[in-house]
Amino acid sequence: MEVNESTKRMGTAPIFPMLLSMAIPGLLGTMTTYLYRTVDQIFVGNYVGRNALGGISVLAPFNNVIIALSLFITVGGASILSLTMGRNDYEKANKLFTNIVIQSIGMSLIVSSLFFVFAKPFVSLCGAKEGTEVYDYAVTYLKIVTFGQVFNMLNQGLAAIIRTEGNAKYSMFVNMIGAVCNVAFNALFLIVFKMGIEGSAVATVISQFIGAAFSILYFFGGKSNLRWEGFKVVDFKQMLYIAKMGIAPSIFQMLSFVTNIMLNKALQHYGDLDPVFSLIGGGELCISAVAIVNTVDNFIVSATAGVNQAVSPIISYNYGAQKYGRVKKASLTAQAMAFSIAFLIWVFMMIVPEFVVNLFSNGDEALIKYGAMAMRICKIFALFGGFQMLVSMYFSAIGKPQIATLVSFSRNGVFLIPALYILPRFFGLKGVLYANAFSDGCSLIVVTIMYIYEMSRLGRIVNYNEKREVI
Repeated sequence: MEVNESTKRMGTAPIFPMLLSMAIPGLLGTMTTYLYRTVDQIFVGNYVGRNALGGISVLAPFNNVIIALSLFITVGGASILSLTMGRNDYEKANKLFTNIVIQSIGMSLIVSSLFFVFAKPFVSLCGAKEGTEVYDYAVTYLKIVTFGQVFNMLNQGLAAIIRTEGNAKYSMFVNMIGAVCNVAFNALFLIVFKMGIEGSAVATVISQFIGAAFSILYFFGGKSNLRWEGFKVVDFKQMLYIAKMGIAPSIFQMLSFVTNIMLNKALQHYGDLDPVFSLIGGGELCISAVAIVNTVDNFIVSATAGVNQAVSPIISYNYGAQKYGRVKKASLTAQAMAFSIAFLIWVFMMIVPEFVVNLFSNGDEALIKYGAMAMRICKIFALFGGFQMLVSMYFSAIGKPQIATLVSFSRNGVFLIPALYILPRFFGLKGVLYANAFSDGCSLIVVTIMYIYEMSRLGRIVNYNEKREVI
């Protein structure tokens, strides 16, 4: 099969203009998963109240699981597809496409069923106290949004495939249409119909369905080079390989699942013990405030994921084509773009955190006070968060998931878990916040060393190839 012009561009076009044209739609598209929850938090925090906001906030581990599973598809599947198309093997690419779609639907159905059935014990595991309003709100919200995850994961998988083919604008559209609808439906259900947290959850499900519908239309409309091969090509080994390729960023999210549970429980425990904050909301206030902090930080994460999903097929395609100079340039350009975005968000977090927290709180002074303090302490190294993510995802894109996994594991595994266990014992409630800053700083040192070595390796290969051509 003849490769279309969009795919060919990844091996020939100037890096920066191409990456910029793909990154802007990709960046906006990958914000979708975070925007659903952020929009829900803003509307619920302003129109239902602090405890309802806490109900959504305590479910951060649920979002980690969904994002982790989505990354198996969007990073693992997209990387393999790009490598395959870089070799012009479209017979294998069609089989990959079919298995990616089946894998997206299968995983989402299994996970959604489990979360629906075990909603109550899961909410307790996340740190909410049974019998409280926060607990009741969380269970209600979780049971409803599970119905939308099959649409969400299918849309994420298809959007990544569309972006891999070079059609980043349509990929952006299918992601953003759902996010825009979620704003409209939240306003309708909460402000007009006053449906409470149930209305916010229903708005999310409907919006995710709309996004998935537009993704499916792209392939039925014949705009793609890829073809559905049917269930006859189902290959579980291939599905496992897709998951393996996407395991590094997924491990980051699964470790975040663990650390978010630890964080919620630590905030609940030490917030209830703190002589000041125990009087104005205790642990539930602290959980809500830190969830806002992490929601804002997630815009750096989602922006970086958008840049990555733009640069990942470029890196994979050129690595498969042995164009290592373009691989190095693409990686460094992506790092510069991600840092610029992270820096802008970080400046707001450090200078005007009170304003940022107030967007979610409708003037709740206690929430604003603790949230602003938490933001300045927890996210002091947030401007480098994109760098670490891109290093991990770079190794996934070139087919080295083991190294990528080590990079992902360094922050949330090696440093954060011990810090969350040790520092609060010495510094109380503030120690929970210090743990985040400590782990970010330590992992930054490790990841920087690994990345410098890898860029030097690519540089040596390029120099060697140039000398051979001269000879």
